[in-house]
Amino acid sequence: MENSRRLRRRTLIKRASLLVGGVLGLGLAGRASVSTGSSSGALAMGIRGIHWRLTYPDRPRGVLPQPGQRSSVFGELVSNEGTKVGEFYASSLQFGTPFGASDVAADAMETHQFTFSDGTIIGIGTLGDLYGSQSVHAIIGGTGRYEGASGSYVARQRPIELGGDGTADFDFNVMLRSA
Repeated sequence: MENSRRLRRRTLIKRASLLVGGVLGLGLAGRASVSTGSSSGALAMGIRGIHWRLTYPDRPRGVLPQPGQRSSVFGELVSNEGTKVGEFYASSLQFGTPFGASDVAADAMETHQFTFSDGTIIGIGTLGDLYGSQSVHAIIGGTGRYEGASGSYVARQRPIELGGDGTADFDFNVMLRSA
């Protein structure tokens, strides 16, 4: 009984944290698309994705990938004003939550590439599910302006093939290497 109370409490705390993070992220994305702290090398930016597509071989539209299957995701990145600022590409490997559904279960792992005119950001992380859930990814590097980047970002993807509206949202907290 005590374990179930702790698990419920932990679940509630985690969900509340995700909600607060999501609200803060949406506020950031709505306020401005990019803000930089010049002296600290920090960059916070909210990016919107459109034309979000999930592709996978030999599987009908709307059918979720099975454990061990691969898929790819792509879309265009736009500013708050709707101007194209880049492109997105990802590869995904489906795990299928081998240890059962839980707050820490990973359904798939994705590697992301955000391509902008001034460089790229590369990230990696796991998804709790393939549609609409919020997931946190690590920034593992970049090129151009983002060379040596680290940090993290929150991703929310809604691909058309899984019943979504073909959009995505990303809220970045990037630490840039100082010159």
